[in-house]
Amino acid sequence: MHEQNSETTDDVYIGTILLEPNRWGRPKTPTYRVSDWLGRFEQAGFDGMELWQYHATLAGADETAALEASPVPVAVYSTYCDFDDASEPDRLAAARTARRLAARGVKFNIGRDPALRDQYVRNLRHWAGLFDDGVRLLCECHGGTIVERPDEAARLFDEIGRDRFKVIVHCFGRDVDLLREWFRHFGAAVTHSHVALRDGQRSARLRSDPAHVREVLTVMRGEGYAGSFTLEFTEGTGSPDESIDGLWRAALEDLHFLRECLESA
Repeated sequence: MHEQNSETTDDVYIGTILLEPNRWGRPKTPTYRVSDWLGRFEQAGFDGMELWQYHATLAGADETAALEASPVPVAVYSTYCDFDDASEPDRLAAARTARRLAARGVKFNIGRDPALRDQYVRNLRHWAGLFDDGVRLLCECHGGTIVERPDEAARLFDEIGRDRFKVIVHCFGRDVDLLREWFRHFGAAVTHSHVALRDGQRSARLRSDPAHVREVLTVMRGEGYAGSFTLEFTEGTGSPDESIDGLWRAALEDLHFLRECLESA
């Protein structure tokens, strides 16, 4: 068992991407104002939000100002900046926005091209220096990137320096052994989880497979996990009849079920 992480204790955030039907569109123009939902986020009992970058950067100055004054903290700012040399302006802009919104954490993805690995390492190390020490820098070691496997990610962060970076897992994926591998390589550096359950090709509510959800949380507890969770996707995500109200209802049910499971795990 790994030493327990004390940074967070089962905080659950709402991912603003969950409610955004244009999450995979081109261009990624937001279809709703997050500021209009802050009261509902607060009333539902979310501990904060993981803010989709474009809900700030493509929504206008007045929306950014409203988010800056939000009663619901930006627990994680989810940025999509790249780490090749050509993307420096985007990285600097992401850091400025995260600081303006007083984000407690910043989610990032490392690039896809193994030939650019040296650039990624150099630029990520520099970018980390733009943030206060208390800001969690959270690597979403996503499929299709050069760190999608735990061993690959471990080699990269050994080279950069592990102290400054934390790792996100997609906790309710079907490969529980892979989840254990992330903990084997990173231990207490795994501090954040993206919550999304799949039923075949469709997103599903957590309550649709309670045995799997409870198994995963038991494994995470056994590894000493005391990190945070973001509801990223839920039933209805990407479906032909997707609606923001339906996604919100499903997210509330997932929130309640996740808290229930965490209390008993």
